[in-house]
Amino acid sequence: MAALTTTRADGSAIDWLAPMPAAALRDGFEARAWPKAGSYPLLPYSNRIRDGRFRWQGREVQLPPHPGQPHAMHGFGHVRPWQVVESQENAITLALQHPPGTDWPWAVLARQSLVLDEAGLAAALDIRNVGDTPMPVGGGFHPFFARPPGLRIQFDAAHVWPADGGGVATGRAAIGRREAFLRERHLPDSDLSVYYSGWKRQATLRRADGATLTLRAAEPLEHLILHAPGGCDFVCLEPVSHVADAVNLRARGWEGTGLRALAPGESVTFRMQWLIEVPR
Repeated sequence: MAALTTTRADGSAIDWLAPMPAAALRDGFEARAWPKAGSYPLLPYSNRIRDGRFRWQGREVQLPPHPGQPHAMHGFGHVRPWQVVESQENAITLALQHPPGTDWPWAVLARQSLVLDEAGLAAALDIRNVGDTPMPVGGGFHPFFARPPGLRIQFDAAHVWPADGGGVATGRAAIGRREAFLRERHLPDSDLSVYYSGWKRQATLRRADGATLTLRAAEPLEHLILHAPGGCDFVCLEPVSHVADAVNLRARGWEGTGLRALAPGESVTFRMQWLIEVPR
């Protein structure tokens, strides 16, 4: 999804997502160098897998690293062409068939739907294991919300997962009040990137002009990533099903990672809704 715009009664527009550069829309871009704009689906895992390596049910799996770092990252959902299954004036359904390959050794069938209505946007992502052995699975949504001056954010969460210098989670801790966004507050000018879990599956972004976007997520999107690089015109609030490197953290005995196994023929669905309110 490249853009989401609300038009006020006076005809002026609010861009809720960081806009896709005109050159990217015109000329395209390298698949793994997605512009910091729009929103894309995360599958069959979210964020990083340390060194692209994990062990699953006696099988050693090695995934290719994301360009510029040693870790695998974000899966393949944002780097493959999706096929339009159904298109209406206010809705679209897309499908992606993934055969076993070096970037994921299990066969996957994915579908995503986007529906616009007067309240805002509803999105769903379905991931089905169409292979013949169980696979680890996770996912969610990766929006780059516009970050105008004065933007405030609010949400509640129970835990934080500290990360190392490479952005890979290392464990879980109860959240400190200084780390929480229990009340609406501005983002710091410095870089901020935090993995949360046990959030209430609702977050609010409020602009200085009073326009509000409320993000709601359904189970099993029990994790939330807040990524707000200093000096940038975007902020990412990513509702996801598991923490970064969940497959290795669970193998080390950590609980609450959010990782799940998907048997052959089984599927999991992730749902998200954006409710938009604009003062008249």
